[in-house]
Amino acid sequence: MASGDIYRIFVAYQDSEGGKERYVVEVGREGIETVVLDSITSQYHKKSRFIKAQYYPIQEWWQAGLQKPSYVDIKSSRRYRFEEVVKYGRFIGQLTLRDVQGLAAFIRSYKTRLQQL
Repeated sequence: MASGDIYRIFVAYQDSEGGKERYVVEVGREGIETVVLDSITSQYHKKSRFIKAQYYPIQEWWQAGLQKPSYVDIKSSRRYRFEEVVKYGRFIGQLTLRDVQGLAAFIRSYKTRLQQL
């Protein structure tokens, strides 16, 4: 697993029981055993400006193994044990270098964009 790897994995709801299968992308690590994953969504156009400000548009979604235009929700970060992702997740693809760099810049500029809303 590396930054930019995309998996499909079961994500539990934070405030209630249950969950669902979601596309996620690795955005970082905490030590050797823990990975930080953000959710990927294709739902964008009906969202508020505030929510859209936290969605990075994946520029080369088709090269990443996704089937339609998609976005990384940078406010959906969750921590997973590395071994659980490898065991239970299904590898889909990987963000291109352009998108990894774009996502990093998007995360760095998030607070500035919020102030402009």
